[in-house]
Amino acid sequence: MQSPLVITGMGMISPLGCGVKAGWKRLLAGRSGLSPITRFDTSDLPVKVAGTVPDIANDLEGGFDPDRLLDAKERRKMELFSLYAMVAAEEALTQANWFPSSDTDRRATATIVGSGIGGFPTITQAQNTLTTRGYRRLSPFTVPAFLANLAAGNVSIRHGFQGPLGCPVTACAAGVQAIGDGMRLIRSGEAEVALVGGAEACIDPLSLASFHAMKALSTEQDNPAKASRPF
Repeated sequence: MQSPLVITGMGMISPLGCGVKAGWKRLLAGRSGLSPITRFDTSDLPVKVAGTVPDIANDLEGGFDPDRLLDAKERRKMELFSLYAMVAAEEALTQANWFPSSDTDRRATATIVGSGIGGFPTITQAQNTLTTRGYRRLSPFTVPAFLANLAAGNVSIRHGFQGPLGCPVTACAAGVQAIGDGMRLIRSGEAEVALVGGAEACIDPLSLASFHAMKALSTEQDNPAKASRPF
């Protein structure tokens, strides 16, 4: 009989708020994470509502605040989905009290963070820059920013984890596949500890327009809290 695996820490960044405590409290209260999009102009888009992560400036209890973890220079090198992964991972590792200092423990720690798309906004921004300003104006961090595996990569680099590294790219199932991959790595003996999860941040005009073309998004505007009613 196989020994049970134990979850010792959790981290969360979501439209309901940042941090497990804030997000869970709001979920139990029946709060919706959907709201009108304010990050960019949606006047020419049929979709005007999304589940965006609140900012610390507008939500002191559950707003996203990467400044507490990374300085401005580090943040400029990363796409938003990587920043979400970094902050959520920090919360999970703090709960688990897992900040290994020995090479043995670091080699025994796997990092699996799934992402369906990766840095989608960076790709669209780079294309706009190329079209309007030319290739010389592209940032050298364009490719490292949008690669889906960089969420897992940035987390493992920050904490010095040297075990297996992975990034399932399986659309909406990427995060849950990461959990399964971590479980299998521990079961097989390839790792003793696994940091697993998923990260996504693809709310931008091209992404919304593309998903709308698939008829995969709601065009409800009057009541954002009821825009998503899949069942």
